[in-house]
Amino acid sequence: MKRFFGLLMAFGLVVGTLVSNAQPAVAGMLNNRGTVLLAEATMPRNAIDDKLTTEYGYKLDVNNTNVAAFRKYRGLFPTIAGKIIRNAHYENLEDILEIPGLSDVEKSRISENMDIFTISPPNPALVEGDDRYNNGAYK
Repeated sequence: MKRFFGLLMAFGLVVGTLVSNAQPAVAGMLNNRGTVLLAEATMPRNAIDDKLTTEYGYKLDVNNTNVAAFRKYRGLFPTIAGKIIRNAHYENLEDILEIPGLSDVEKSRISENMDIFTISPPNPALVEGDDRYNNGAYK
C-alpha cells in the first residue's frame, strides 16, 4: 500500500510540474470569472499562415506549391506537375505554357486547368531544398 501511494505521489508531482508551466499562458486567456476566452486569445502567425488565408490556400501557387498538391487534379500528376515544379519560377501564369518539352496534350490540360493556378513570388520557406518534390506528407 505504501508503494502505491508513493507511485501516486510521484505521478502527481510529475503531472503538477508539467501543468505548472502552462499556467501563465492559460492565465492570460482567463476573464475575471475564470473562464477561458479563446476568441480573445491571439496566437502569433507566421508568413505561411498568412499566405494560406489568401488565394494560395485554395489554388495551386505555381511558384510555391509542391508536386503532391497536384494529386487532386486529374491529368496533372505526376508528369505535368513535375515539369511545372522543375521549371518554376514564373513571372505570370501564361509562362507555364512556355515550358520546354510540353506536348500538345500537356499544354491542353494546363490550359483547361488555368483557373486552379495562382502565382506569387517564391517564398524560401516553401521552396527550399527538395520539399517541392517530396515534402514527406503521405496519405
